[in-house]
Amino acid sequence: MKPDRFYNTSAWRRKARPQALYDAGYKCQRCHTSLAGGDGNVHHRKPYKQAPALRTEPLNLMALCRSCHDAEHHEMKRGKRGGCDEDGMPTNPNHPWFNLKG
Repeated sequence: MKPDRFYNTSAWRRKARPQALYDAGYKCQRCHTSLAGGDGNVHHRKPYKQAPALRTEPLNLMALCRSCHDAEHHEMKRGKRGGCDEDGMPTNPNHPWFNLKG
């Protein structure tokens, strides 16, 4: 697969990606593992090719570890990403909502 040019732009490498990692406190937003040392991925909640205007929008970006990033893409392909039931609870049992410590 040919590398995507967008990921080599200054807007991504020097602004959006570092800001997303910083905003997440350098922790995976799914499993909360540390992303210190540059091991994090920044995921587009809504794929930027479908919504180019959101490609650097902070609310569309999610800091994830490699494992959670792979899982997120796998869920997207299988159509199991996102969604809520009629009570507003996530339909995905692995959703971070269920990992909240209270």
